Amino acid sequence: MNKRLKGSIVASIGAIFIVVSIWFLGRSFLSGVQEAGGIENLLHFNVPLFILASFLMCVHLVLAGYTWTLVTGTAGGNLGFRKGFAIHFLSQVGKYVPGKVWAAMGKYSLSRNSGLSTAQTGQGLILETVFIVLGCLITTLPLIPLSAKDSGLGVGNGLALAIGLSILLIVSIHPVVFKKITKLVAKVMKKNLNLKESSFGEMLRILPVYVIVFLSLGGAYWLMCYSFGLKLPVFPGIFIYPAAMGIGYLAIFAPGGLGARELTTVWLVHLIMPGCEPGLAELTAIVARLWITIGEALGFGISFPMYGITPSSLKKLLTADSLSDGNITD
Repeated sequence: MNKRLKGSIVASIGAIFIVVSIWFLGRSFLSGVQEAGGIENLLHFNVPLFILASFLMCVHLVLAGYTWTLVTGTAGGNLGFRKGFAIHFLSQVGKYVPGKVWAAMGKYSLSRNSGLSTAQTGQGLILETVFIVLGCLITTLPLIPLSAKDSGLGVGNGLALAIGLSILLIVSIHPVVFKKITKLVAKVMKKNLNLKESSFGEMLRILPVYVIVFLSLGGAYWLMCYSFGLKLPVFPGIFIYPAAMGIGYLAIFAPGGLGARELTTVWLVHLIMPGCEPGLAELTAIVARLWITIGEALGFGISFPMYGITPSSLKKLLTADSLSDGNITD
């Protein structure tokens, strides 16, 4: 199967999934509105709480922008906060393209253009993937008993699976194992990656930052729910959106996790609050998507002056041609 055909199949599956997800969420939301007797009876909006939630979302976005500086710094790079933040948000548009690789390719091109070597950028991309999945797993462990029981997996089996995956991911960043993983990636990339040796302790020091990134996201969503009248318990309510974000990240057929994140959010809200007012879980899932997309769009907009480019030059920087001038070497 050639790459073009494979890409078309993934894009088609993604498009079908998104349409079905939007149809399901829309139908469920409208049904809830009808049961409530109108949108005005469903919506109980608290402006101060929403402002507080938006502030916490900004904290999450700033920390998320910082993580690229952090992981590439462990690989020996020296981007600084401004460049790292800009690279993260300028490349975010790529995640809305089916395949999940375009955001990574954007980070690769922009980082190489900023002076990082192939090895530093490649190591950063591998570390980022590991810590995103690991951070999601850790922050969603409190939800495992409920979700495993509801899905028929069993509480014990669910916890064992989550803990086992977490241990496996932690082991994967041990220098001995990580070196083997990067050799495999280098072979796929057809590149010679001369990695910076880092201790296991240096690798583990990155993890708390990612945990805080996801907890701030979860806390922002929990406050946002309260501002809309959905009074989720703080525990395990703050873990709902990190779990949904993780599912969306792993759903390679859904650009930006669109649909997968929202369906997971609704499922988990109803799991924690079986008596939730009809339509309210769907409303918060839809608002959360719009909310975080607006935040990412603002981050994208301010990243142009932070990186020092104009929108018209971004496309050139995101192509391989911009790296062929011989000025950047490994």
